[in-house]
Amino acid sequence: MNIAQPDHDVLILGGGPAGSTLGAMLANDGLTVAIVEQSLMPRPHVGESLIPGVLAPLEESGALASVQSAGFTKKYGATYVWGRTRTPWTIKFNEVYPDQAFSYQVERSQFDKILLDHAAESGVTVHQETTALSPIGNPTAVSGARLRDRDGREFDMKAALTIDATGQNALFGRHFRTRNFNEGLRHIALYGYWSGGCALPDLLPSNDPEDAGNILIVTVPDGWIWHIPITPDIRSVGLVTDPSVAAKLTATDRTDYYLSQVRTCPEVSALLTGAQWKSQNVSVISDWSYTCSNFAGPGYFLVGDAACFIDPILSTGVSLAVNAASRAARVVRTSHASPWLNDLALDWYQSEYRNVADDLTNMASHWYTGNADTNDWFWRAKTLADPAQNFSIRQAFVHLSSGITSTTKESGNNLQNSGGYSPRQLDLIYQNLDVTLTGEIKTAVSQAEASITDAGKGLNPNSSTVLSRRPQLQESISYRPYMITSGPSLEPITRVTRAHPNAGPQHGDLPIAALPVVEKIDGEHTGLAILNTLRSEYKDPNLAPHLHDLVTTTLVSLAKMGAIDID
Repeated sequence: MNIAQPDHDVLILGGGPAGSTLGAMLANDGLTVAIVEQSLMPRPHVGESLIPGVLAPLEESGALASVQSAGFTKKYGATYVWGRTRTPWTIKFNEVYPDQAFSYQVERSQFDKILLDHAAESGVTVHQETTALSPIGNPTAVSGARLRDRDGREFDMKAALTIDATGQNALFGRHFRTRNFNEGLRHIALYGYWSGGCALPDLLPSNDPEDAGNILIVTVPDGWIWHIPITPDIRSVGLVTDPSVAAKLTATDRTDYYLSQVRTCPEVSALLTGAQWKSQNVSVISDWSYTCSNFAGPGYFLVGDAACFIDPILSTGVSLAVNAASRAARVVRTSHASPWLNDLALDWYQSEYRNVADDLTNMASHWYTGNADTNDWFWRAKTLADPAQNFSIRQAFVHLSSGITSTTKESGNNLQNSGGYSPRQLDLIYQNLDVTLTGEIKTAVSQAEASITDAGKGLNPNSSTVLSRRPQLQESISYRPYMITSGPSLEPITRVTRAHPNAGPQHGDLPIAALPVVEKIDGEHTGLAILNTLRSEYKDPNLAPHLHDLVTTTLVSLAKMGAIDID
């Protein structure tokens, strides 16, 4: 990552949530950081509805207290009119997060300025009205960026690490031609702002005052409409539809089309009773989802929408952005402290980020192609949120709607008992679940538990038995060196994974020192033979007792996981 005489340790292109959050984190670590932002804050921006997944990274950066004191509307959940009937249904974050029962609806102009100002207060040098034109270098080595200031002057700024946080401008993705568009999620959004109207609880049977801050998502023939109460008086209302609908319309015609869609939607029209249309013309943005093929490389990271953009149906944009910033900061800290771990840390960043993005993309796709049955979405969410955990299907949906997918919580559980069920139990549960989900999941669980046999009965592996036997990895088991979070940084591990046809992969983690042991398991050599091989490779006599403990502990752990068969 080092270059000759860089202007800064880190150059961040873009001062939105991703760039500002990462900038504050790295400046707090003592690095010299510069942010270049093409606009002058505050500036308007769509994407006002936040989910609880944003709060931990904001707290990590130190910006959360400023966000909390800004007086934004509290968002306790989300309400949907999307199913086989027009009956609204609501999920609340406290169904799974009693300690963090809300997020916020924000004015993005104010919210983004709070984060950028906090970055400056943390020591970041901020250049506003400065446009990033291109990276310096290529996908195998980036050393800064070409910039243009407010006076039109072009110049280079060098950095040991350059961050693309340019949002949907996706500077590196466009320049390196690495963006891959999702044809199934090709939409546009027409949106504007209203003043006045009615509160959401007036529309709902529960009449819960906390629902006043919910986002409302309503399906309409041409797509779907969002209604976001940004303040008690101002609400954002947008229509997400197919690009062909508005492709040949003039600005005036697009506004007329948008207003007709909003006013003919019974639920949104009811909320806008007495409200005034405040925007002069409807705003239009592309919501064509995409993912870049590389999220990081030598000297650079992509964070937020610069790395990938996912359809806004689940309000995950800002959450993805600030969590990517948190991951990138962990990689930088790890690489500075232990340069030999840099490649492994970059692999962790890309894998974790891409897995989360894939989960959310799959769920977004399901919203548009599903059978319009509420239970169908809940079921799909269960396969993405954390299939091996003891969640109800509804709880899994709330987890996903809060920004928690199967890959955002790192596994510390062993493979056999992950989430409380063994793989065999999971098989039986999935086989016995009624495909229409009309039966109770408890029935399927009890059936599974009644028929399960103890896969490890009679094994009870110990150090003497594992050394005398020939271990063999099960066919569904794979392994690789990986990383997990350890405080503000990362630490290497050996990740053991079981592929599961219904529930998705299950992980078990061993120390990184276990890797050479696992690599030598082939079903032909005994544990003692593996130990002797390692002793011949590591000839230091002081290591001999430690190697014995390492081999036996690794094999016993794998056996208890159910990851190996022992002959």
